[in-house]
Amino acid sequence: MACTCFIVGLMLVLMLSTAVFFFVILGVLDLRGPDWKWVRIYGAMVWLYAWQYMAYRWMKRHTTWWTELTEEKK
Repeated sequence: MACTCFIVGLMLVLMLSTAVFFFVILGVLDLRGPDWKWVRIYGAMVWLYAWQYMAYRWMKRHTTWWTELTEEKK
C-alpha cells in the first residue's frame, strides 16, 4: 500500500509541476522558438528534478510509512 501511495503521489507531483512549468513559467518568460529549445529542455529537467526532490523530502518528513520501510527488522 505504501508503495502504491508513493507512486501515485509522485505521478501527481510530476503532472502538477509539468503543468506549472509549461503554462506559467514558459508563458511568463515567453521562451518560444528554436533558439530557446535547449532552455526549455534543460529547464524542464531541472524543474522536474527539483519538484521530485521536494516531494521526496516532504513524504519522508510528514509520513510514518517511510520510516517503517527503512527501519531494521528486530
